[in-house]
Amino acid sequence: MYGSGGRIGLLVPSVNTVVEPEVNALLPDGYDAFATRMRNSKGGAEDMARMCEHVDRGVDELLSARIDVIAFACTAGSFFKGDEGERALKEQLRGSGNVKTVTTAGAVASALHEVGAKRVSMVTPYDPHLNRLEVCYLTENGFDVVSEAGMGVAEAFDIGLLPVSEVMSYALAHLDPRADALFLSCTNLPTIQVIEALEREAGVPVVTSNQATFWECLRTLGFMGRIDGYGQLLRQFQTSLIPAAAG
Repeated sequence: MYGSGGRIGLLVPSVNTVVEPEVNALLPDGYDAFATRMRNSKGGAEDMARMCEHVDRGVDELLSARIDVIAFACTAGSFFKGDEGERALKEQLRGSGNVKTVTTAGAVASALHEVGAKRVSMVTPYDPHLNRLEVCYLTENGFDVVSEAGMGVAEAFDIGLLPVSEVMSYALAHLDPRADALFLSCTNLPTIQVIEALEREAGVPVVTSNQATFWECLRTLGFMGRIDGYGQLLRQFQTSLIPAAAG
């Protein structure tokens, strides 16, 4: 039976072409992911607000498939209203059920704490306004963002077309030597193929939006395995796992 270990429901921005392939590449045996989409276009803060109008519909659709955990798989859409907005979104994801819930922004904060980060270099495909909002969110969650760099990709769809080699080069070029972790933001940014190489080059743990969302979903479901090849966060799963509370 598909999803015998756990069924992950993904709420995905409609223009996103990366999160589903990356999550599916990471899934261990017995776990499966099922997605529905939220209509969006440009990807700025106003577009995020319009996209979030589709949350209730998407949650209802996922609940009909008896999903075990629902993940709002969009970084900007879960941080643009700050820490309080992220917590409210997490509650909204429960819908009419009592399903466990995850947001990408919340997962990123948890993942950065998990790898022991205090000083973070943040790399995004966003414009300066979204970057400032994300810096505020990470600061609210106890991190010192020692550097931030945004690629300024104008069309949200085009983020998914960036070559992973370009993502890696940009990240390394904007890594601050004071940082004890490197964070690559956006679930439409291709990253999982270069996490290991980035960690070797940077000498610090690397957290990405899709990696962190996936990690938080499996942690919430009580996964007790080990996943190699995608960075310290997933590699240390077996020894560091503490079962997460529902929601």
